[in-house]
Amino acid sequence: MDLLEPVLFTDAWGSHVSIASLQGRSIPSAEPESELWMGAHESGPCGITRDGVATTLADVIRADPEGEMGAECCTAYEGRLPFLLKVLAPGRAISIQAHPTAEQAREIRERDHAAGDADATYVDDWAKPEMLVAIAPFMVFVGMRPPDEVASLTKRLAIPRLTALVDAASTQPNPSHALLAAILATPAEEHAGFARELVAACVRVSASRDAEGHHCAAIARVAEDHPDDIGLVVLLLMYHRVLEPGDYLDVPAGVLHSYVRGLGIEVLANSDNVVRAGLTGKEINIPELLRIVDPDADGCVGHAETDPELPATERFPSRSDRFALRRLHSPDQVILPGDGTPRIAFCLHGDVTLTTPQASLALGSVQAAYLSARDRDVTVTGSGEVFLVTLPTV
Repeated sequence: MDLLEPVLFTDAWGSHVSIASLQGRSIPSAEPESELWMGAHESGPCGITRDGVATTLADVIRADPEGEMGAECCTAYEGRLPFLLKVLAPGRAISIQAHPTAEQAREIRERDHAAGDADATYVDDWAKPEMLVAIAPFMVFVGMRPPDEVASLTKRLAIPRLTALVDAASTQPNPSHALLAAILATPAEEHAGFARELVAACVRVSASRDAEGHHCAAIARVAEDHPDDIGLVVLLLMYHRVLEPGDYLDVPAGVLHSYVRGLGIEVLANSDNVVRAGLTGKEINIPELLRIVDPDADGCVGHAETDPELPATERFPSRSDRFALRRLHSPDQVILPGDGTPRIAFCLHGDVTLTTPQASLALGSVQAAYLSARDRDVTVTGSGEVFLVTLPTV
């Protein structure tokens, strides 16, 4: 068992309060703090100390992938830890984005490789399914609403150019995809005018207490941080949700989504394959996003379920083939599943102790441990809240 040194990211969209407060540091933080990574991703591998030597989890696994992950896992996931755990803390909306399937990523990488740069669009051959568990109220836009709901809200907004786009898309075989494409095809010089018309109309409709009013109010709030962005119009096509603590969002490939504001635990495949469509200063790739987005794909909102096999434990069902997530509450000698495979245990609150027949490791609030395939018969005890990431088959 190894105590992890998480990697803190300071993206402009991060919070000056959330992660610092969790870690007991003074607030506001000097820089916006967006993510706390716990894993072996090449862009931010956790630090660990092995045999008195400071190194990274990525280097440890790279040196002995079969010993660290087990033979079967090593073969299945190409010698890479298949998952990454994060604390996610947006203080402003993150880009509107979607992730490819593994097949879609491989196809484009082969094309780009033939052109001389395999990493031009995607940096690996993996899909990037992800799951977000709210640990404080968390606002998101996720999935695409059916055409009739979009048409209803469009009528209330009464913006002629938007109405014309909705009417034209309604005659297409896939109206949702056609409307998304039409909005994103708006000439750059018209983005500001279109966005301002939309926001002004949203402010008017937000006076209503119904769901459409709340949706419009949320778009108007995002406009404070992303004025004149065509992505504001895209948000009109998406479901607006507020996850309460304990709610979770399962996001497979093809789902259009934007995380807006809140604090959560995110577990995802160990991949960087992202395609963006707005609300960002990073690269936007509209043709590729339109190729991979699935208007019918659902970002399923759910609630934790009691794990019938483990006491004091809940699980968060996912469609991912890269990870499974559980949460343990004040466990008393609970034996952790996953012997012979890699795992990450993260203590969000409280104090717990991980014990094997050979060693023990204490975790306090906002501390994490890596359990290798060699760490067997691991039990956890204490008065804390622990998130456990395992392989999906565990």
